[in-house]
Amino acid sequence: MSFDLAVWFESERVPVSEAVVTYERLCDGDLVGAGVDPSEAVAAFHRELTGRFPELSAAEGDGRAEASPWTAGLDVSVAHVIMPMSSGRAAGAAPEVVALAGRHGLVCFDPQAEVLHLPPALRGADGPSLQPCVGLKVEDADLDVIERAVHRLSEENWFLILERRSGHFLQVGHGPNAGLRTGGFAVEHRDGAPERHYRCVLNENDQVAALFADYASGASAWSVDARWDSLF
Repeated sequence: MSFDLAVWFESERVPVSEAVVTYERLCDGDLVGAGVDPSEAVAAFHRELTGRFPELSAAEGDGRAEASPWTAGLDVSVAHVIMPMSSGRAAGAAPEVVALAGRHGLVCFDPQAEVLHLPPALRGADGPSLQPCVGLKVEDADLDVIERAVHRLSEENWFLILERRSGHFLQVGHGPNAGLRTGGFAVEHRDGAPERHYRCVLNENDQVAALFADYASGASAWSVDARWDSLF
């Protein structure tokens, strides 16, 4: 099974829905329809990428197949790189790919989760980071990405953390792994100091999504009526 990532240049922040269309057209080989521009940053990214993770054909040719996470050849043009990697190697290689794209000022699209990872220049100054149990950390996550992540919670993908800065976060644990019955959600909120750490238990995914949207938008009050117990 393959885990894919795609990299290209964007001059400004674009919605995920637009990134999905760009990715699909790139997969079809339609560079014109994708609307991506040639960029020297793409070539520089590709050189550094294959220096770290050699193309599969080169790695097999010199006996270094274990050094390559790819399942097939990379799809490369002057404007993009699409990388099919082994799902078993993705946990180690994918974060490096995202970080490398960011260093070169490129976006990195994860079609599995429909997440567009932005380079530092396109991120907000105080946007929250989103860390799922399964998948890649997202810096400056937008509301659509956060909502989808909440609705993907499951028995296996059981926790999610939305953090503004150290000690300031909203997190949720789902089901038995969080010490609850199947279907329950334990939500914790901490606002800096240990004595400002609270917990509530909810029964509906939509309630959790609403709380995460409140936190991401900086709302001054929760839109869900819940009993918050101190954990201090």
